[in-house]
Parts: sequence; C-alpha cells; structure tokens
Amino acid sequence: MRVADLFTEPSLQLELKTKPSPKRLSREISRCAPAEYLDPTPYLDENVLLLTSGIGMNFSEPRIWDAYVERLALVPVSALAFAVGPAYDALPEALIDACERHEMPLFELPASFSMMKVLQHIESILQAERHDLQSTAWALADECARLASQGAELSTLLAAVHSTIECPISIYDAFDTLIAQYPETATWPDNLGAASHQPETLTIALPMGMSRPCQLALRLVGNTADIEPLLSPVSSIIAIQLKRSVAVDASSHQDMMRFVGRCVAWSEATRGDVAKAFQDLGLSQRAETVLLVASLSGDHGATAWRLRRALHDGFHEVRIAEFDDRLYALTQHPRSDLAEISAALLAIDPGLPLVLRAPAQTLDELRIALVHAIDLVKHVSAPTLPPMLGLSAVVAAAAGRGAREAALRFLRPLMTHDEQRATELLPTLRVWLRNDAQPSRTCEELYIHRNSLSYRLRRIEELLGTSLSSLDGRATCLMAMRLVDLESY
Repeated sequence: MRVADLFTEPSLQLELKTKPSPKRLSREISRCAPAEYLDPTPYLDENVLLLTSGIGMNFSEPRIWDAYVERLALVPVSALAFAVGPAYDALPEALIDACERHEMPLFELPASFSMMKVLQHIESILQAERHDLQSTAWALADECARLASQGAELSTLLAAVHSTIECPISIYDAFDTLIAQYPETATWPDNLGAASHQPETLTIALPMGMSRPCQLALRLVGNTADIEPLLSPVSSIIAIQLKRSVAVDASSHQDMMRFVGRCVAWSEATRGDVAKAFQDLGLSQRAETVLLVASLSGDHGATAWRLRRALHDGFHEVRIAEFDDRLYALTQHPRSDLAEISAALLAIDPGLPLVLRAPAQTLDELRIALVHAIDLVKHVSAPTLPPMLGLSAVVAAAAGRGAREAALRFLRPLMTHDEQRATELLPTLRVWLRNDAQPSRTCEELYIHRNSLSYRLRRIEELLGTSLSSLDGRATCLMAMRLVDLESY
C-alpha cells in the first residue's frame, strides 16, 4: 500500500492538504501508528503512517510545528493523518506550512469519521498484501525447487526469479567473484565490492552455513520494499543448488584424496589398490575420464567456484576435491561436445595454472596422466592442454622400490663427495640439467666461471662413470635424480 492509495479510497474520507511530489506519494506504508506525543519518533519505524488528533499539542508557534514535522521527516514517516475534532476544529495553518516545507504528505480526517476505522481499514489492507507477498514468495520458491529437482542449471533458476522480480540478478561467490547472472545481457562488475557501490543495488547473503557465503545481487528497479521478503524462501533453494556441487564433491572428497594418494604412490600402491580407490569414487572404468588439476594458491582460490560450476555444467559425472592448494577433478560423460566444454574450462581464467588432460581410456593411462598433471601444474602459468605423455609420469611409473634404490646408489658418489669435501657437484648437476645443459645459463644461475663449470662436470663424469656429452648419460642422471626426489616433480 502506498501513500497515494489513501486519498483514492473514498471510504476513508481522507483529504490531502499538501502537494507532495509523486515520489513521496509512491512511498510504501509499512503500518499505522497512532501517537499523541509531542515527539513520537523514538517509537516509530520507517514508512509508518502516523495518526494523531493533536491532543497533546496545545501550542500555536510555527517553529514548534516545524520542529515536530522535521523530526517526523527524519524517521522518515510515509505520511501524517490529522484527525480534527478532539483537539482542533481545523488543521493548524502552521502544521500545513511545515508539512509543505518538509514535503510531508498531510491528510485531514474529518470529525465524523473514527480514527480507529482508518487504522483497522489500513491494517486489513496491509495484512492482505503481506499474505499475497508471502504466497508469491513461496510459489516462486516452489517453482525453483521443482526446476532444481529436474537438474536445472543455476541460470534457469535465476531466470525464474527474474520473471517475478523483473530486475537483473547475479550471484557472487565467497571470494566476491561473479559466477552467474540473468539476463546475460546485463552488465555486472567482476567484483562484488564494485557492484555493491553501484546505485540501487541490493546484496543478500545466501543461507549456506558458511563463514563467507555467496551473495545474491540485484539491480533494483522501481519499488524495492518487498524484494527481500519475496526472495527469502527462494534464496534457500538457490543456496542448496549452489551447494549441490559442493555437497556432491564433499561426499567424494576423502575418496578423491585416497585415489590421488594411491596414484602417486607407485612403490606402495598396486594397480588393484588404484582400481579399488577408483571404484569407491563411483566412476566407471569403461567410460573415458577427463582429468583436471588446477592451482588454488594465492588469488587463484577465487576461481574455484567457477571451475566447480563449469565442471558440473559440462559433465554428468563429476568428482572434485581441494587439498594441498590444488583442485583435482575427474569427470565422465560430457553433456555436450567435449571440445566446446574444454574450451570453456580453459577460458575461465587466462592466468590460472591449470592442466586439462584429454580423456584417458584406461585406468593405467589415467594414473600416469594424473602424475604428469601434478608435475606440470607447478610449472605453468596459464591453462594448458599437455601432450599425452610426460617425463615425470614415466619416472613415476618406473619408481618401484628397486628403481629408487638403484638411483640412490648411482648418485651416492656425488653425495659422499659433497659431504666430505664441501663441494657442490650434485647441485651443479641439477642446475645444469634444469637449464637444458646450457653452460651460459648454468653459470649465470650458479654465479661461477665457465672453467669452474667444466671442471665440475668432468669430476661428475669421473665419479658417476658416465658421459654427460651423450643424451643417454644426461637422461640417466635426470631420471636418477627424479627417482630419489632430489629434483621435485
């Protein structure tokens, strides 16, 4: 109910005595508040309709009336209804002038009409409006619940909400990053902080049971008083839909950690152990499996929600876990063309260290791909589609107990020499191989002369009994160091 509705209702017999702006006449009325105090403002809420007969106002000074109206305008009250008869035979001219100055809608209630009837009539209208609002809110929530139960995407729920509230709506994740919006043509800042400072923008925290929940943002159009109560029920449905991926992922979190741990533990976990861990995830060994590993360190953590949403939108089967500052995902059964899904995942954040592997057809291939991805994600600075095979995966696949012990015996002469003579032959070999056996780059990193490097390399060849000028000798040294974890991968 708005202020303008008061003088368009003949049964109330209210006469508007001032000329307020259309904006003031469109103000909502929250409730009626009868009050005869000189200063009733401590007992008033915003947008109440104040009813008074002026019994406690036996004064005529214009400045007192002005102060009275000024205090009401600061609350602000929606309008003032003054009943003549009990204390005043007519509206005080000073009161009319004060209401004009402060743009306060002033209504005169004739002595022939009871103020109580006005109160009852308006309260009955407000109660009916609240009932209609609540019915609309629950109908919207019911519709969104129905859509969610049918597997509707988040954008579909936002479209249903938009059809009711008729204003642009968006969702920001726990890191204040935009993750969904409707309509798509609306322009929203990438950061919630920038969005919340825009005029006529309302943000509502979604009830997700998290210390940093997602936020619903609305760009308000027209009357906004009913928006929050209208969205209260449906916000829970949206929160549940947002947490759907997290709940599904959380249920498989420990299983994912177990699977990743067994994949990288080549010397301890058998193929049967890996197969059992994969089975516990509820995925099919007969289906192709797409693997994704992304770094969530630093500011990259803000991308986690968008990755989760894109993965669930792109695949029917998704298993996700976050640990060690990384996001691990195994997916099966794409919902649409895999190339398009892959392109969308790679385009989420151009600066995100992310490795997306082509579908693995066997469990052994998936295991090698996972080890390779864990190595590669530490060295890339952008989303990457790597080749099917990498050295780190081959090393891991060969890292049985015998291979590790053989590598340790192979490098032992260098370790012993460095310990006994305080030399740095092993670090020199590591840096030389990391710089692709380029002398200038190696000397620059180690801060040594070219002759010093040549001497150290000759000494390494003597102690190891292998030639560093051959590809076979260099590969042997690189494999040995990776097998004993001297060079992290």
